[in-house]
Amino acid sequence: MERPSLTRPPGRHAPRRLDRLQNLLNPFVVRLLRSPLHDLVSGSVALLEVTGRRSGRLLAVPVSYRRERDVLRVLTRRSRQWWRNVRGGAPLRALVGGVTYEAVADAGPADPEAGGELVAVTVHLEARAPAAGPGPRGLWRRWFAAVTLGEIAGFAVPAVTGALAAGVPWGLLGIGPLLQGATIVAAGLAEGVVLGLAQAYALRSALPGAGTREWVRATAGGAGIAWTVGALPFVLGERLWRWHPAVLVLLGVVLLAGMGVLQWRVLRRHVPRAWRWVPATMAAWLVALGAFMLVATPLWQEGQPGWLVAAVGVLAGAVMAATVAALTGLALVRLLRPVMVLRPPT
Repeated sequence: MERPSLTRPPGRHAPRRLDRLQNLLNPFVVRLLRSPLHDLVSGSVALLEVTGRRSGRLLAVPVSYRRERDVLRVLTRRSRQWWRNVRGGAPLRALVGGVTYEAVADAGPADPEAGGELVAVTVHLEARAPAAGPGPRGLWRRWFAAVTLGEIAGFAVPAVTGALAAGVPWGLLGIGPLLQGATIVAAGLAEGVVLGLAQAYALRSALPGAGTREWVRATAGGAGIAWTVGALPFVLGERLWRWHPAVLVLLGVVLLAGMGVLQWRVLRRHVPRAWRWVPATMAAWLVALGAFMLVATPLWQEGQPGWLVAAVGVLAGAVMAATVAALTGLALVRLLRPVMVLRPPT
């Protein structure tokens, strides 16, 4: 990935080291820029697709840029070589903020104070290349696959953490139940981050206006709320079940609704009648948690080794993941259908 500014000439070997590092990182940056999660970096990094003048090969070059309306300003080190393919003017494609443009670029000398180590590349954006979002079936398949895998990977964290935490002599510390509960909640937050990234990957293919970071924050926050409620039996023990039934029902509602409510706050800025996402996700998680218990309850037995407890948890978590992915995917397609029909190709 090209850096936009260097104020001093680097040392003799510094450019080579930077070039090697960029050669290692660039394939990952290219994949990220081409994915629905591009907004994690595309505010400052664009992808230029340049045709080699001698080889004829298509070169994918991530560059840091400064945008001035329809012009991108890029600085690259002379040692990077790719800029030679646009010297004197050449057509290329530029992927900027998830949008592909036909463009023309030219390369020229940069600030002389940089010691001749830098080359300035100016990219003039022209027409947008046509691109279409997925249809309803494509969205459901993408959501189901991404959310199932994301929830399996994410749920493995609290499943393994809970199994390991069960074997720790927390009582020796005097505040054992509280620490055990806090450990499980922290693992649940990690699950929320993984699940949020997976959901954002699928969601942004149909709703690019929903930011990855805000969706991940909403999902992780909802997971934190759910796991905080779920950790109460560890912290309070039998005292929890002596609470008034109305309070226990309220806790159940909070557990099921927390993630949906926080995600609704993101969706409502982009989708009409986004409130429907809340009851839909509550119902999906209720069914999914029921599926989890149907699998895990008969298999979990007192006195089992930690690895077996974790394995059962991951298995039941996979069933839960597929269930919630399928049901929330159906709800998402219904919710986004008006937007998907009205949104023109970009």
